[in-house]
Amino acid sequence: MNEKEIEIAGTRFELKIFTEGFMDKNGPNACTSMCCRHGVYLDPVERDRILEHADIVEKYLDETQTRSRDVWFDNTEEQDVDFPSGVCVGTQVHNDKCVFLDGKGRCVLQVAEKEEGMGRFSLKPFYCVLFPIVKSDGVIGYDDFCSGDSPCCTATTDSGRKMVESCSIELEHALGAAKYKEVLDYYRNNFPERKIKETSKNTRKDSVDAGR
Repeated sequence: MNEKEIEIAGTRFELKIFTEGFMDKNGPNACTSMCCRHGVYLDPVERDRILEHADIVEKYLDETQTRSRDVWFDNTEEQDVDFPSGVCVGTQVHNDKCVFLDGKGRCVLQVAEKEEGMGRFSLKPFYCVLFPIVKSDGVIGYDDFCSGDSPCCTATTDSGRKMVESCSIELEHALGAAKYKEVLDYYRNNFPERKIKETSKNTRKDSVDAGR
């Protein structure tokens, strides 16, 4: 572990999670879906679960998407220890965007979950839910893939509300509710200089329910 990391409750975190955040009206609640346009990586188990529910997924595809299930995924497996199976596969790009991204910039996997009453994130891949949070080499950190290009994923030290709080949905999904609370308590007890600016929980809920 280096000076840019911190360990809490046995999990390593990039320090940026606690020292950087997003400017007002930006962050995950203002998602533009830019990160999805190049396709995403997922575990083969997640791919198989999506294919098992392909009939449901197809109900929510629009005219910009393909219904050819055999081209939904690039099934070339790559070694990656951060995925439960130790390998990952990618989604394909169709019409210059991930096959599961509709013309309104919504993830149809997430839309299907909500509309079919399947439970939040039962189809949407783990790392899609997390972005711009990422787990790399066992470290929970910030993915700067869209930094500077999309305000919703551009972190800055000038923000009063840091990622550990503004990315509550993502971090709770990554860590579980109990561990996330432990991490949040650590932050609030050990970063006294923080400036709190509450973000409406309804804003985040509405964003997630909308498919982003």
